[in-house]
Amino acid sequence: MAGLAIATCDRYTKELSFSYQMDRDGNLPVLDEPLACQFCAQVICGGRPMRLPDTMLGALSGDTVSRHDRAGWLAIPLITQHETIGVLVLKSDPETRYLDEDRDLLQFVSEQVAIAIDRAQMKVELLRAARYDELTGLPNRRLFKDRVNSAVARCVRNRRSMSVLYIDVDDFKQVNDAFGHATGDQLLKEVARRLQLCVRGADTVARFGGDEFVVLLEGVETQGDAQLVAVKIRDAMSPPLDIDGHSLRIPLSIGLALYPEHGQELEQLLKHADEAMYADKCSRDVAPT
Repeated sequence: MAGLAIATCDRYTKELSFSYQMDRDGNLPVLDEPLACQFCAQVICGGRPMRLPDTMLGALSGDTVSRHDRAGWLAIPLITQHETIGVLVLKSDPETRYLDEDRDLLQFVSEQVAIAIDRAQMKVELLRAARYDELTGLPNRRLFKDRVNSAVARCVRNRRSMSVLYIDVDDFKQVNDAFGHATGDQLLKEVARRLQLCVRGADTVARFGGDEFVVLLEGVETQGDAQLVAVKIRDAMSPPLDIDGHSLRIPLSIGLALYPEHGQELEQLLKHADEAMYADKCSRDVAPT
């Protein structure tokens, strides 16, 4: 075998990408990925091994490949119990012939590779599901807690402060009741998107469930600094959201807590921020959506 490549298919986008490729000398790339992806898509669609002679999949190079150096390609679909998840691509030496026992062995190898990849993908998905919100893709309560604990440790070490914002989408129930849960879901995803645009990459936006979001702001030294971020968030929510012909506004109630003034542990900070958020909600006359 002169080379090996493995293409995997994203379960959601169905896009193909090569997670591994290398020749017998440790060189890469083995093949021209865009062209190879087209070939592998045919293999996945057909569900059967395919052979392609010569250098049609060879890695792009300025050198001319002689007829004697040309190798053949064998692509074997990686099939699990439920679906085809990728393709095993083998680069063979010139004039290679596969006997029946070779094909049986390669079929067995492809089955084992498919099982290993499927298990690895399932593990990644389970780990992500345990730490991220399915609807918005934001960190969930568990991951947010981990990040706050890490941030507290950094604050202690560097003698810095941080802030936690507790955010509630006002009148969200009315949106669900009036326009349906699909519209409500779109609203929450847009809130998540706009919140992320309001903070730095080092900060964390999380969804606690329902219409409640929290934001961890590291390196925020004063309550005034945190309030500036809250104002930025309100401004970002000002443009109405157009969903299925409905123009929806996104009013928010926001409460904040500052470490260490309002608590030195997550639950203390959340309690203070939640109470501040409730006070903010009660102090404003929220117009119905």
